[in-house]
Amino acid sequence: MKRVGWTESEIQLLIKITNEYRSRNRQINWEAVSKRIHNRTASQCKSYYANVLKKTLDVEIRQNHMWNRVEILALWTFGVLYNRDYELIQKKFMPKFTVKQIASQFAQIARKQQEIHQHFLKAISDPKYLRTLSENEFKMEWYIVQVGWKRMKMIEVRIFQRSNEDVPDTQYPVDIAELPAIKAFFQDIHPNQLVEVYKPEEVRRGYDIEPFYYPEYRPVKKFLAQPVGGLPVGNFTTARQPQY
Repeated sequence: MKRVGWTESEIQLLIKITNEYRSRNRQINWEAVSKRIHNRTASQCKSYYANVLKKTLDVEIRQNHMWNRVEILALWTFGVLYNRDYELIQKKFMPKFTVKQIASQFAQIARKQQEIHQHFLKAISDPKYLRTLSENEFKMEWYIVQVGWKRMKMIEVRIFQRSNEDVPDTQYPVDIAELPAIKAFFQDIHPNQLVEVYKPEEVRRGYDIEPFYYPEYRPVKKFLAQPVGGLPVGNFTTARQPQY
């Protein structure tokens, strides 16, 4: 790798900053990046990243099979709706991952969900423990547990409403968990509130529709709109963060 004019500390700082944007699926603001790297202009940062660094990072990502937030949200949605049929998910939606990788990542998401849920229940039942949490930690736990679980209930409503059945407690039948149902669910979502397409009955149920686990659901709409066979590549400028 040719690093003309760039010191090791500058390179590491550039990696750190760009990874912050990549991890949130946000478009890189090169003016903001240059302000954090002294004596480097925005064009210099962008040029070095595009010509040298990004190629190296992309290779590392492919080798390490890192999951971005869009892929994680899509995997959780498909894993729930297709009753953890990892072979089907790999074949139809995520061919760049192996079945073993998909199963492992889904298990990590489910485990994290359970950890957060138990963490929050402990906070409710133990006032002393609650005092050990920072304000941001408490808010994030509340957001993920309360809003996240409600959103999964909304998915149940969207799937089962056509048969006028009550939402069951059992796993979702694979025969009705088809891609059109998933598409309809994501296409009807508005960022902060229920939109007009939702029936009054759904509103009365009190279900929220904020995204589960990670809030960047709008990029998934792009993913679902594309032909089967792979995930989109690039920055998703429509992604947003939780608002408290």
